[in-house]
Amino acid sequence: MKKIYLTLLVAITLASCSEDFLDNENKEYVSLEQIQELAQSSPESFLNVGNALDVGSNAYLKDWNSLGNGSHDDFGQKSIDLGLDLMGNDVIQVTYHWFGMYYRYDGRTQTNRLTEMVWNFYYNVIRNANEIIDFIPEDVTDPTVLQIKGRALALRAYGYFNLLRIYTQYDAADSDPGLPIYTTASSIEGQPRVTVGEVKSLIVSDLDDAYQLLDGFSRTNKEQIDQHVVSGLRARYNLTYGSLTTAITEAQNARSSSTLGDILDGFDEITNSGWIWGGDINNESSTVYASFFSHMATDNPGYAGLLGIYKSVDKRLYESIPDTDTRKQWFYSTYQNRKFKDDTFFEGDYLYMRAAEMYLIEAEAKALSGDDTGAAQVLFDLVSTRDASYTLSTNTGQALLDEIRLQRSIELWGEGFSWYDLKRWQRDLVRDYPDSNHAGYGLVNIAAGSVENAFQIPDDELNTNPHIGPGDQNP
Repeated sequence: MKKIYLTLLVAITLASCSEDFLDNENKEYVSLEQIQELAQSSPESFLNVGNALDVGSNAYLKDWNSLGNGSHDDFGQKSIDLGLDLMGNDVIQVTYHWFGMYYRYDGRTQTNRLTEMVWNFYYNVIRNANEIIDFIPEDVTDPTVLQIKGRALALRAYGYFNLLRIYTQYDAADSDPGLPIYTTASSIEGQPRVTVGEVKSLIVSDLDDAYQLLDGFSRTNKEQIDQHVVSGLRARYNLTYGSLTTAITEAQNARSSSTLGDILDGFDEITNSGWIWGGDINNESSTVYASFFSHMATDNPGYAGLLGIYKSVDKRLYESIPDTDTRKQWFYSTYQNRKFKDDTFFEGDYLYMRAAEMYLIEAEAKALSGDDTGAAQVLFDLVSTRDASYTLSTNTGQALLDEIRLQRSIELWGEGFSWYDLKRWQRDLVRDYPDSNHAGYGLVNIAAGSVENAFQIPDDELNTNPHIGPGDQNP
């Protein structure tokens, strides 16, 4: 946990928010107790602090250089989305370069800087969230202050959910080793790995509390977490680990204020009506060449467009898309993608969640629940807007589930889901097949359930956390 974003923001904001409250010579130095007192006695003044913390916490999701070594594959959430996609079947990096260690499965090993980056990134997300939570006393009743806490709880759950999926096997038992849990920012000593079940319980509790606290909150931009975002996170969690009935309900809630949006706009604009949650990139927050569109967009300047480090689609997936489907336009016939394109100079916005994903969650959950009719209808509601020739599926059972999962792979290509889905569906990684278009340095096959489908805890954590030793390491 090397980079903490929020302390400076607190200092800057507090220095101007309340002269009476901070009537001392060193206004930049304040204690947790002083901030808690402000939250209790003057909620309006505290909102300046809380909103700054919230902005800083969201800003960290799109931050570059979390490890401090200048790596151009370290730019926040979208760098991890891209890296994990390259561990699946569907996304190809044609040349070994930045992100190549994900593609050939080096990045998961304990000595690799990528597992250190992923681990530290999400634990900083968690710590940032905990700083906000710590600042709000348990007995505060002001709803606007509690809404700030709700957004922090959702971020903490988001961090633990992603860590759980990355550092454990999908079919791990609740009694198996999970993750170290930190619920306060003041915990500076390392914690032991608790069970998978304990981590799941915290995620569920945090999302439940977040949803309740965000009741009545109307956000001013899509970077802010509101109830729709929390519902989307609950839908993801329940499709992966929980109740299929809940996954269906939450997916419906999440998309209720969105449309299916424009799918030929380059996926670079947070105002797209299909987006539920994203990061707004501007001139100040742009990380230029160390950015998602630099690495992903074939038709933009950057690593892909200038150096030819293309991200391409697996030919099997490409050939499964009918010519009548608009999404075929996301790819050149030579398989390079043009789904992602930035119409600005490295200020393309970052996508974290959109409505189409929620349709696919609902369809898959209904199919898994045995509701073939309902699942087929939801799938039709989505796919018919992409392919005018698509007809209501008559498939049932496993055939319908396979169709839904194919549509999910097409629709969400390049958005950070393929490796998670590979694990969740217990499917093999198969890149070495006849006439494969996968790059030679990543031409590997890995069986479902292999130890390689979970990252190892980084050496830095093993060396500094007194409660985690070599015997606690993943295989």
